[in-house]
Amino acid sequence: MSDMEPFPDIEQVLVTLFADIAPTVTEAPEGFTPPMVRVSRTGGSDDGLTDSPIVETTCYGATRAESWALDGLVRQRVLACAATVVDTVLIDTASTVTPAQQLSDPRLDIRAVSSSYRFGLRRRSPYMEDSSHG
Repeated sequence: MSDMEPFPDIEQVLVTLFADIAPTVTEAPEGFTPPMVRVSRTGGSDDGLTDSPIVETTCYGATRAESWALDGLVRQRVLACAATVVDTVLIDTASTVTPAQQLSDPRLDIRAVSSSYRFGLRRRSPYMEDSSHG
């Protein structure tokens, strides 16, 4: 039995996918200035062929309206990314698990909205080209 390539890092794939929407990170830096999107894999499963990660996105804005608008852009990008290639990673499916919800934040000058999505993606292939993400 030969070793298979590891599944792609969905967090890094989403950093690329959302790059033109807002600065996107896997960990919010101390003292950041919004807007910003944070992505974090929170669970999921695989069947050996397809990885099915669940990812939480947190959209930070200076106002409630800004954070909700940013979440809307991220959600539309997620729902449109099925059957596309991003950084040589084929995203087969993308769906909403938990739609947008306002988060409490002790820093009253920043508002945050969180959503969760499930993806279906395969291992990287050198034969796939990036088919855009915009």
